[in-house]
Amino acid sequence: MGTISQPTTIFAHAHLFSAVHRSMSTHPFLAGLRQSPDYLLQNLDLVNRRGLVVHINESIYRQASFLDERMFTPHTQGAWFPLEMLFEATRGLTVPRAPHYIFHVGHCGSTLISRLLGELPRVFSLREPLTLLALAMTQRELDTPGAPLDGNAWRRLLQLSLQLLSRTYRKDDRSLIKLTSGAGNLAEMLLANNNASRAVLLYLPLKTWLATMLRAEETRENGRAYAAAWLADFHRLTDRTDIRQGTLRDAQQFSLNWLTELLCFKRARDAAPGRTRLLDFETFLAAPAEQLEILADFLELDSSRNQAEVLVNGPLMQSYAKIPSQRFDREMRRRELDEARQRLAAEIRTGLEWAESLCRETPALAPLAVHLRTR
Repeated sequence: MGTISQPTTIFAHAHLFSAVHRSMSTHPFLAGLRQSPDYLLQNLDLVNRRGLVVHINESIYRQASFLDERMFTPHTQGAWFPLEMLFEATRGLTVPRAPHYIFHVGHCGSTLISRLLGELPRVFSLREPLTLLALAMTQRELDTPGAPLDGNAWRRLLQLSLQLLSRTYRKDDRSLIKLTSGAGNLAEMLLANNNASRAVLLYLPLKTWLATMLRAEETRENGRAYAAAWLADFHRLTDRTDIRQGTLRDAQQFSLNWLTELLCFKRARDAAPGRTRLLDFETFLAAPAEQLEILADFLELDSSRNQAEVLVNGPLMQSYAKIPSQRFDREMRRRELDEARQRLAAEIRTGLEWAESLCRETPALAPLAVHLRTR
């Protein structure tokens, strides 16, 4: 056990491994995994076949926009454990209710939706756990010689991660897990894992999303982050292998990202009819109380129109969901997008036209064309 300090990354704390090994049978973090979500399997180091368990609390889950290093404080304690030790410590662990999920294209209101739903009774809302992102990235490598896990080990670790993320503080609660946009390749698989799970599939029309992603260097960098992974998915799902990442400009790369994510959504919807809900964030913003009530009903959550009205007229809709201390509302968003659409009109048009041509040329993409442009 040791203290994780900021801003160094968790992988800098390899010394925690030996401390754990000396007391493997009695370490309180191992016992904690069976007792409470206070002990979170926060990350995986698959090269060294170990996982990081950190000690947090319900308040930290509630406040955190992401379950990554940004939730750490100078007082956060964590310890690395060999994967086999984690499997042994959680043998026979069961959870009462299957988790529900939020998948999204990125920068489309998913953190806000997660926070709003998390305010409803009997919801335990978790945002972007790193374990599922690590497994999503590794899943794309499973058939390659350099993969750190084989298929059986990968599935075993996925089950462990889902079990731990499904724990709640109260027995009648249900976990609502918002995944990172780069984990869209897991949508179909996670819904197949448990027939009681449901998923919200959140997006923006491509024309609006391009304005969102191209408007600042920070969002452009974010759009490039999983470019190779999205291209791998694109090749796998469309049988096209002629597109090379190095030839793509930002508008084209982001259009490909969006098409790939929407294609993952389509496959999930086809595989789990009735257990997914595709939602355009613009539709949500046009009638937030109504849409929040619809989402709650779809996810089998307790809600009423009055509760929804209170939430959408409260502080969450008046602040930036990723940074709640920062003011942001629908009018500020509208102004930002209008400015971006005007300033970046030519670049947006290039990306949109390229996506339209891909949809015409690629049979697997044809059903997505309806979602390209803003109404």
